[in-house]
Amino acid sequence: MKFAKVEVEGIKLAVSKFYKTDALQCRKILLESIQWLRDRYERLKEKEDLKKALCHMEAYGELGFSYDDVKDEAEEIFGLLEADREVRKEFRRHFCEKIVVNKTRVNRLLGRWNPARHSMRISDAVDDIIRKVTEQEEGISLYHCGRKIAGDGEDGLWEHTFRLQIQDGEAIFHDVNNNQYYLLLKEETHAENCNCR
Repeated sequence: MKFAKVEVEGIKLAVSKFYKTDALQCRKILLESIQWLRDRYERLKEKEDLKKALCHMEAYGELGFSYDDVKDEAEEIFGLLEADREVRKEFRRHFCEKIVVNKTRVNRLLGRWNPARHSMRISDAVDDIIRKVTEQEEGISLYHCGRKIAGDGEDGLWEHTFRLQIQDGEAIFHDVNNNQYYLLLKEETHAENCNCR
């Protein structure tokens, strides 16, 4: 299930005026369009409306908006379209900046690290992230530093909170405080992808 790149670019072009002047208005327009297409599908049961809603979501992600805003809706649509896991993974990638892991890049992702209040030293966190991504160690890992802002236990929110989720060979790094997602790639994976082109 490939979404028409031309259609996605057309959607981005249509909202570009709003995106340049008022990104929140652009976000609102795209979310309303997605909802309108979803409602239309409920009335007419035309799967084309679901595919167009996914194109709007893809444009939404490519414009830098959060996957969390459309996650539940996208999963429901993929279920209705009976999309396989690979299609879902590929779709999520539109919401993530791709980063090949090395010490410098991971250190930059973590940013300023409180030397006293932290889940582990920054050098240990960097090494842990690189090791888990390289070895594709499935699971969810939490990294944090600074004072605790809210919550209890592992579900807390600190001044700097990061979640690494590795599942099905895909490593998603979530900067919780800034609500940004990154797709972390191994050095070899990136090199293999470059050779294909």
